[in-house]
Amino acid sequence: MIKSRCITLHRFAYSDSSFIVKALTEECGVVSFIVKGAKRKESPFKGALDPLVLSEVVFRQNPSTELQFIKEASIINWRETLRASLMELAVAQVMAEIVLRYAPQGVPLPDEFALLDSALSQLDRSNPAEGVFAKWLLDISDLWGYHLELGVCSRCEKSLVEPAADFFPETGALLCRHCLGVQSARARQETLKGLWELYLCEKNGLDAPQNLNGRVFVENALLSYLRNHIGFLKEIHSLSWLQEVRKLCSAQST
Repeated sequence: MIKSRCITLHRFAYSDSSFIVKALTEECGVVSFIVKGAKRKESPFKGALDPLVLSEVVFRQNPSTELQFIKEASIINWRETLRASLMELAVAQVMAEIVLRYAPQGVPLPDEFALLDSALSQLDRSNPAEGVFAKWLLDISDLWGYHLELGVCSRCEKSLVEPAADFFPETGALLCRHCLGVQSARARQETLKGLWELYLCEKNGLDAPQNLNGRVFVENALLSYLRNHIGFLKEIHSLSWLQEVRKLCSAQST
């Protein structure tokens, strides 16, 4: 038997009473579970395998089948505060789907688990930092071998002493003001200032910035950078929902 903490990445109906659950486990990486009777009111798994929940599961891993059977599941953190915020919930769903679709399969993923659990815990606070998602995108890119150097000009290789003058998400290149010269920048100023804020937090060993300049633009730029490296073949369906939530929240704030 294996006992492991896990985060539910995705869940869908298997029958009138059962679910199939895709979870990121601390010990075994991404595992697919069949949870029979999970829809019943008296189910011992009730709530423990809801999307994004941190729980502890006990199961026997059978290498000859894709679907594993869970013996026990108990809630560690249901993330109630995160679920009360439409924006943070939408962001969390995108992070979970990126891990589900792009993380290496069939191997332990302790670092991916730690990064996702930490980010979800930060989003679960009453006043979460605006830079959590952007910081997670930076960290997961680094973990998967696509390190983005935010403090150096890609052309002259000199350390930046101010926000970069331009950013190219296709390659991750940043240019200083001298190297950009008279050319017009492609990146928005909000994006460049936000990336600089992330760099300063990273340089000083701080968590994600509480207030992130141009949050949406920075997140989109880092998403574009990551997807340019991991590929666009696998669609991230929750991105459409995140875009709708952003529009809704923006309309409510005006």
